[in-house]
Amino acid sequence: MRYLFILFTLLFLSIYSGKAQNTNGNKAAKFISLMVDSNYKEALDLTSADFKAKVNPATLSKIWKGINQQFGAFEQVEPLDSITNNNNSLILQATFKDYIVPLTFHFNTSGDISAFLMQQQPKIRANTNRSPANFPEEALKIKVNGGIISGTLMTPKNPQAGTPVALIIAGSGPTDRNGNNLYGVKANSYLLLAEALADNGIASFRYDKRLIGESVNFQTSQNNLVFNDFVDDAVILGTFLKNQKKFQKLFIIGHSEGSNIGIIASEQLNPDAVVSLCGPGENLATVLENQLLTQPSLVKEATSIINLLKQGKMTNNVPAELNSLFAPAIQPFLISSFKINPEEEIRKLKIPILIVGGTTDLQVPTSHAEKLKAANPKATLLLIKNMNHTLKTAPANKEANLKTYSNPNLPLNSDLVIGLVNFLK
Repeated sequence: MRYLFILFTLLFLSIYSGKAQNTNGNKAAKFISLMVDSNYKEALDLTSADFKAKVNPATLSKIWKGINQQFGAFEQVEPLDSITNNNNSLILQATFKDYIVPLTFHFNTSGDISAFLMQQQPKIRANTNRSPANFPEEALKIKVNGGIISGTLMTPKNPQAGTPVALIIAGSGPTDRNGNNLYGVKANSYLLLAEALADNGIASFRYDKRLIGESVNFQTSQNNLVFNDFVDDAVILGTFLKNQKKFQKLFIIGHSEGSNIGIIASEQLNPDAVVSLCGPGENLATVLENQLLTQPSLVKEATSIINLLKQGKMTNNVPAELNSLFAPAIQPFLISSFKINPEEEIRKLKIPILIVGGTTDLQVPTSHAEKLKAANPKATLLLIKNMNHTLKTAPANKEANLKTYSNPNLPLNSDLVIGLVNFLK
């Protein structure tokens, strides 16, 4: 799902015109400095009356500590001459241990901080952007509808004439081209997948989907994003790869939500093969309804919202407990996603298909892979024992399973690599 990744914001009734003064930059930097020193009361002295009315020192402490837990310990703020100003708001780059985070500040006409939030995707600082195995890589920027997609082309060390290439499509949320996100997932799943393919003579292109990672310069906003935007992007990227004379075959590999994108894009691309890695076999509305059954107190209100979205209707009546799932800003995307039926889409394909599921996947059980197989009996089904959603070997125990999500040093499940390579070659 597409979320506006807000750390903290306060709504204010009017935004006044006028140029931002240098004092605003100084005040924003001082605000952060005071929080670093745990002087939350003094930090609040720099904020507006509305801000103080809603946030006390204890709340501000909780917010700042949460940011540090999410992005690693704070290190520094960029010098003031690199701060981006725009009327009564400014953006500065805050460097944390694991991420560089763009922080947006808004100011009232008195120069007091009226809002403190994050509207742009943080960039991972960890050394995950290049292949540790030193396979050749090339950063590419490809024009799509409304913006530019950034990605990485990895090739074998000694490519042969007619090397095949795979388009790797990431799963849902803010998952970047390497399979990591700002919510603690640092498994490097897609980087490891690209390496496994390169080691077996297959090139790959993995990319940040629109509004994620480095693919942020788009005319559309989160509020206007719909599922077919991702499909259109995949078709353009796949066509770009097909037109490269150095590649002979095109494979589509989609993980999780990326499986749906890949399957639908394949209807237009007609690749040589498509692979669904831990892809859903049910409509998203059904998936949400089943997940919410474990939370009886929310089922009634959630079901009401889901039913409206199924009808293509939006609602502002979303309880706080359900806002992360059904915030009005992401409802257009949900409405478009609810129209996708993976079983119907995979049934349309007449090309070789590999459907992969893991027996210890906590997010997409193997029953989904089996449904996809039933919808297209000619597809190859591969159920991998003890493989979880990050494509790594993991136990069924939830706590131990989730620990793999933050460990980039764990290799991919070996049975996955063997099965995938055997299918593609």
